[in-house]
Parts: sequence; C-alpha cells; structure tokens
Amino acid sequence: MNPVAARRAGTICLAVLLGGWLGAVLAPAALAQARGGYPEPGDLYVNDYAGVLKQQEVAAIRKMFQELKSTKGVEAVAVTINSISGYGTGDVAIESFATNLFNTWGIGHKERNDGILILVAIQDRKVRIELGKGYGRAYDSAMKRVIDDIMVPRFKKGDYGRGILEGGRGVIDGTSRSVAGAVQEDLARKQRQNTMWLLGILAVLVACFFAGISCMRSGKKGWGYAFFAAAGALLLFLLFLMSRMARGGGGFGGGSSGGGGASGGW
Repeated sequence: MNPVAARRAGTICLAVLLGGWLGAVLAPAALAQARGGYPEPGDLYVNDYAGVLKQQEVAAIRKMFQELKSTKGVEAVAVTINSISGYGTGDVAIESFATNLFNTWGIGHKERNDGILILVAIQDRKVRIELGKGYGRAYDSAMKRVIDDIMVPRFKKGDYGRGILEGGRGVIDGTSRSVAGAVQEDLARKQRQNTMWLLGILAVLVACFFAGISCMRSGKKGWGYAFFAAAGALLLFLLFLMSRMARGGGGFGGGSSGGGGASGGW
C-alpha cells in the first residue's frame, strides 16, 4: 500500500469509528424524542421537572440512589412533575402515569425487574411509589406506610426534598430483602465483563500505537498514520466506555412494572 492510500485508509477507519461513537452517544436522545408525551429522563437518579428541590437535596437523593445501585445493583429514580395533566398522555390517575412512565423509561434490571420509581405530582398533591414486577404485590402495604408515615407529613409542610429523601430510605429498607444474593452475583459478573472489555481495548490501542511508531521508523509512513488513526479512535471509544460506566450506563436497564406499589395524597 502506498503512503497516500494508507493515509486515506486510516482516515476512513477513523471516520467510521467516530461515526459509530457519535451514534452511540446520540441514539438515546433520538429514542427519547420518540417516547411520546412522557418526560424524558435527564438523570438516572433525580429528575426534578417541577423545580421544587434545592441543589443540596438533589445531591443527597442522588447519592442515596447511587449507593443503592453500586452496592445492590438496583435502579431507583425520583421524579417530580407539576401535574400529570401537563403531558397529554391520556392518564387520569397518578397510578397509570407512574406505571407507564416506569415502563417507558425501562427502570430496573430487565430480567429481575427490581426498579423503583418515586413520583411526586406537586399540583395534583399526589405521590406514587412504583415497584418493578419482580417485587410482586407483597411490598404494597409497606410502601403505603412509607408514604403515609414519612412522605405525606413532610409534603404537607412543603418539604419535598426531605420527604423524598427520607421516603427513599424507607423504600430501600422496605425492599432490601428482595435484592440480595442473585443481584450481588450479577453485579459482580457485569463488573468483571466491563474490566475485561476495557483491558482488551487498551491492549489493542497500545499495540496500534507501537505498530505506528515501528512503521514510521522503518519508513512506512502510510501504515504508521493508519495505525495512529486506529489508536486515536480506540482511545476515544475507551474514554466513552469509561464515562458510561462512571455514570452507571447511558440509560436504565429495561425493567418493567405491573402496577405494584402504593399511592397517597396530601
């Protein structure tokens, strides 16, 4: 391969890999546009669409749910909205809105269905704790107590941040028995797989880099440019994967709910 052709091949390789990387980044946003009237998830842990939470409250709730995911592998998200009527979904009750929002986002592991959604509709004065199908209906009464004893008294005072934070702790305590051994084993397996992927990509990246240096020193500059382009693309892809892992993935796990949980008002 002559130097000009090699440089063109390297450029094409880089363009293809960059295109794939951009596609992986932009695809979730395009999917979100197709989700209809339900709000789009801007965060994996806290989505304050009603704008009623202070910055430190958002940070505390996010930290609580991040720890739940990192230690138990369970996805939980808190959502505040002004009213369910503001989205044009056709839902007339917070129960159906919460179930449909849960399933639209795909909260929780798609096989265990262990996701948790705390939805607070400020103007409707309603709150819903929606649980994934994996919990069954055995936890409904416990969730009702969390709402009535912990959340509603604080919501009546307008203390939404504390109500969601302490209510979230109550939900975690009330469902902790269902997220033990199998969840821990699955989380450990996923972490091992992620590590193997990162190490494999890093090894190929280093090999491409040194191959590029070798080609440049031997006068095969065309191949050198091609190897450097491949190494650069792999580096971008590696950084992208690491950022996704740091955020806990680019989205929810694909779980679903059958309407389990509890509701309340104030």
